[in-house]
Amino acid sequence: MPRKTNFSTGGHEYFRVTATIGTGPDGKPIRKQFYGSGKKEAEAKRDEYLSNVGKGLAAGYDKALFKDVFHIWYASVLKPTISSSSAIRYDLEYDKRIRNSSLSELKLSSVRSLDVQTYYNGLLAEYSVKTVRLVHRLLTNFFNYCVKSDLVAKNPLFAVELPGIRTGKDGYNVLCRADINKILEAARHDISILIYLFAIFTGLRQGEILALELGDIDLDNNSINVTKSVKHLTINKKFAAVLNPTKTLSSIRSIPILPELKPLLKAHIETEKEKYARLGVEFNNKSIFFSTSTCDYRQATNVLTGLKRLYKRLNIPDTSFHDLRHTFCTLLAEEGVPLKTASVLMGHSDVSITAKIYTHVDSQELKKSIDKLSALFNN
Repeated sequence: MPRKTNFSTGGHEYFRVTATIGTGPDGKPIRKQFYGSGKKEAEAKRDEYLSNVGKGLAAGYDKALFKDVFHIWYASVLKPTISSSSAIRYDLEYDKRIRNSSLSELKLSSVRSLDVQTYYNGLLAEYSVKTVRLVHRLLTNFFNYCVKSDLVAKNPLFAVELPGIRTGKDGYNVLCRADINKILEAARHDISILIYLFAIFTGLRQGEILALELGDIDLDNNSINVTKSVKHLTINKKFAAVLNPTKTLSSIRSIPILPELKPLLKAHIETEKEKYARLGVEFNNKSIFFSTSTCDYRQATNVLTGLKRLYKRLNIPDTSFHDLRHTFCTLLAEEGVPLKTASVLMGHSDVSITAKIYTHVDSQELKKSIDKLSALFNN
């Protein structure tokens, strides 16, 4: 039996149905046509579309391509809210790994978890886990926006399996007090490694430490003023330091200086002063506190290399520079510093971020308490 059709184009026969999907600014109805190989298929497409619009999706949602909506969102929604250094980093991800990706030509409404998973798996074959997770962060923000804007019914990333990043057994790597003492003793004999001890007893982020100027270190009032961060990026094919405000408004803070740290800070300042004088560079409050041999901003990779050398020399288990920050927070928890106070010192935007580290410490203490009961079995 021949299928029933009512419309032809390009030598092909279709069944077409029409539905009113809204009204225009002039009050006239907006009508949309749906096509199928037969009446049943065309009506099914119409019913699905009207159902989705009835659930709150924007009219016309089925026509928008991923690449077009992402471009508008990226340029008009995301970029105005981020720092220039973040914008440079995200521009690179967008241009190299998203703009012409396997998702680009898909209709936004048809992007499924499997599409994204396949895309991520392809990236992993060429790029690092860290890069894939950065792309994922962008797509998460994008699809969350699409859900809020009624462009898609649900976020397809919920079922996507992300590549893992190796962490310590309990999720946080921190230095034990014996290893902290090793670094302290080493710094007393070699002031060039003060930066690592400084990180342990201030909890500053690496970018915040490297952006510090002499004027930010107030030895009279025993405080360190944190207002900015630095990162090295390639801009117009030139690798350079980019200075930005701190990560969040809550990151702008004043950190008390541990009294025992002051003599080392003074010794470091004298060393810096001598270096500046030797190079004929003026030493003032705008001078970089932890500078290179040429009085410039130090690169994060070089600082990390120095840390790894120090660990090897002192026989300390290898961890990242950021783990020095975790160490600071852990020390606060172990000394009973209130969670809210620790959150302010860490510059966290949300106290729950600090609470994760505090919970980690609490779980260790609980385990120690339970372990003490083992003595009962040995009596």
